[in-house]
Amino acid sequence: MPMPGLLSGSQRFTGGGYGTNLKQNCRKLYGSFVGLHGRGEMIPNEDSYCEIDEHTVDQWGIPVLKFHFKWGGDEILMAQHMQATFREIVNAAGGEVIESHGPEQWGISRGGQGIHEVGGARMGNDSKTSVLNSYCQAWDCKNLFVTDGAPLVSNADKNPTLTIMALAWRTSEFIAEQVRKGNV
Repeated sequence: MPMPGLLSGSQRFTGGGYGTNLKQNCRKLYGSFVGLHGRGEMIPNEDSYCEIDEHTVDQWGIPVLKFHFKWGGDEILMAQHMQATFREIVNAAGGEVIESHGPEQWGISRGGQGIHEVGGARMGNDSKTSVLNSYCQAWDCKNLFVTDGAPLVSNADKNPTLTIMALAWRTSEFIAEQVRKGNV
């Protein structure tokens, strides 16, 4: 089934047009393009973090988060390698590379565009290096539990939903036990 945007950019090969002529030319091209998209892990770095914005509040007067974000050298090198590998694959298959990304960011999406973002409330075993314990409970606020993608310190590729769900389930069982014991 054709995906939305499948023939985007094909106007340079169809001669433009509209209506029946455009449809016929697109049908000729269908199946003759391949698109390659790489996914890689962003390594946590000191330039990427969030903090309470002292100057901005939401509609209820609550301070909002301010995000600081920067791709590191590892991500740039990974993206360069992906671009070179994609080029090799297309050339080895006898194809022609008609679009590529260059030195600005080597095709890396803007922060927040990949929608698999995680982090922001790091989970760990030491309150000096993490915000949450291994049950996603805040070190400094015992009745605060974070059960979204924030506790994950890294996400290499795929959607983190199942991991988030597993952690949320585990955290829920922990909360129930702590409530039963009267600790929370």
